[in-house]
Amino acid sequence: MATMRPDKHRACLVPNYYDGYLEKIENKSQKYKRYWTALRGNELFFQVTSRDPMYIEKINLEDFIYMENDEIYNNNLQHVMTLKMKSGDIKLKADTLESKEQWISFIHTVTKLEIPNLVLLPGQIRRLQEVLEQETKRRRKLASSPPPLPPPRATTPELDQNNYDDVENDRLSCFYKVSRMEAETLLARNKEFGNLLMRPSSDDLNLSITTRQAINNKAIVKHYRIHCLDTGYIIDIDEGILCHSRREIIDHFIQHTNGVLKPLEIPEDYEINLSIVVEDAESGELIHQKLHTLPKTAIETISQPVKKGVRSPKKPAIIETWSLDNNGMAKEKSRTYLKLEPPAMSSQPINRPELMLNMNKELNKRLEQRRAAMGE
Repeated sequence: MATMRPDKHRACLVPNYYDGYLEKIENKSQKYKRYWTALRGNELFFQVTSRDPMYIEKINLEDFIYMENDEIYNNNLQHVMTLKMKSGDIKLKADTLESKEQWISFIHTVTKLEIPNLVLLPGQIRRLQEVLEQETKRRRKLASSPPPLPPPRATTPELDQNNYDDVENDRLSCFYKVSRMEAETLLARNKEFGNLLMRPSSDDLNLSITTRQAINNKAIVKHYRIHCLDTGYIIDIDEGILCHSRREIIDHFIQHTNGVLKPLEIPEDYEINLSIVVEDAESGELIHQKLHTLPKTAIETISQPVKKGVRSPKKPAIIETWSLDNNGMAKEKSRTYLKLEPPAMSSQPINRPELMLNMNKELNKRLEQRRAAMGE
C-alpha cells in the first residue's frame, strides 16, 4: 500500500498531473499529518514541502478500487476522503472542498483511465482530458516498448576461462540483499524501474533470480536458482546453463526473453547537505532540519623566515661643559662625546630599569671626573 522511503528521492521519470497539500492519517498515532502531495503517473508521493527533492512515503494506485467521499459522515466540516485499496483503506483530508473534488477527479482519471461523472468546469474537463491522453500513452509505451537489447558479448574459449568474476568483486546494480518475499514486494512497488532482480538464496550459499510480469492485471512471479561453483555459475533450468559471471547471468535472461525482462535499477540521488527529518512539536509537521558543518578545506601553513632585527646606530651621548672667567661669566664651551656600547644580544629578556641605572652611574662617574679635572 505505502512504501516508506525516507532516504530516496522522488521519481522524476513520470509526469506530474496534480499536486497540493493533503493530510494523511498515520497508522500508529491515528492522527493526521500534513504533506505536500504529488500525483505522478499512478502514484502518490508525500513530501515535506513542494521544493523538497525527497519523498517520505509513496502510494502505488495500481490496487485502487474507488474513492469514497466522506462528506455524508462528517457533515462537510472536514474535507475527508478515503482511498479504497485492495490492501486496505487510506484516509486523506484536503484543505478545501474544491481541492478535495480536484483530487478525486484526477485520481479517478489516472486509475480508471476515464473522466469521472462529476460537476466540473470546462477548463477542468479539458485538463482531465489532457491527463487521460498522457497517462494512456505512458502506459502503452511501458507495455509495448521493451528495453533495448545489450550488444552481443564477443567471447572466445580463451577469454571465457579468464572471464570469471569473483563473488565479492562482481557487483550488479540489480543485486539486492533481500528475502524471497521482500524481492516480490520490491518488484511490485518499483515495476516502472524493472522486473528482474538477483538476490541471495535462502541457504546463503547460492543465488536466485526473481522476476515479475503483470498480464491482464495479474502478477506472475517466478524464482530461479543459481548454483555458485568455483569456476562460475549454473542456471538451474533445462539441463543447466553455465555462466562465468553474474553479468552473464543477467544478459542470458534479457537476451532469451527478447528484452521482456529488464533488470531492476532503482535510481538514487545524493544529498549535498546533511539534514535530518524532525517533527514539529506544535503542528506535528515533518520538517527537514539542515545541519551546519565546518567546511573541509585544506589549511596550508606558510612559514616565512624571521628577519633578524637590525640595530639602529645609537647616537653618542653628549656632555657639554662651560668654563667661567673671573667674573663668573661663561667663557668657553667644550663637548665630550660619550660612546654607549649596546648590550650584547642574548636569549634572556632585557631588564630595562637596570640598564638605565647602569647608564646613569656611568654618566655621573664621567661627570665627576671632568669636574675634578677642571678644578685642578
